[in-house]
Amino acid sequence: MRDFKLSLFSVLVFTSLAYGQHTEEAGTTEKTAQRKDVTSSVMIRLIDPLDEPEFYCLDVPGYGPGVQLDNPLTAHTLKAFGSADEMWVLNYPAAGQIYVPAFKRCIEAEHAKSGASLYLKEPGDSLLQRFTMTEKGTIVLAEHTDLGFAVAPGNGEQAGGPSHLFRKMGLANLAETPEKLTTWKLVKDADRWPE
Repeated sequence: MRDFKLSLFSVLVFTSLAYGQHTEEAGTTEKTAQRKDVTSSVMIRLIDPLDEPEFYCLDVPGYGPGVQLDNPLTAHTLKAFGSADEMWVLNYPAAGQIYVPAFKRCIEAEHAKSGASLYLKEPGDSLLQRFTMTEKGTIVLAEHTDLGFAVAPGNGEQAGGPSHLFRKMGLANLAETPEKLTTWKLVKDADRWPE
């Protein structure tokens, strides 16, 4: 009986230690993923400033407690590098996805047609969440490379903040849309901001 209790005690201790180690490893993996989000975040800036000398950047509408996660994405005056609603991680959590760490969502096109809005959705398997950035600087739907991110023509509209402007944006047929509305670059760190 004593040997049985000793064996049972040994199994419990081993299981407890193994579980504790597994939990610690899982926590480390999660922290590593969170660090990856922060360190690999970029701003997605329109190359042509158009009517905004401070440039336009892909943006989640609203600000702080007024952020509008369920509204279509916009192009907004470039904010300071690191602004949570303008920071994106490409190819995360899966290849082709564009993820916003602050809100743990990915960009998803409304549908695969010109004029479709871009929304933030939970990361998933939808092909409407898979994008590619081309060598020309266009960001296209991976399965429909004729459709890319584009800002609306005309002039920007007044937004909150000093001298801030915004434009509607979505998918457009690249062959029918001026390049100045569809060509983007990645701003990778504060030293290169806004260039």
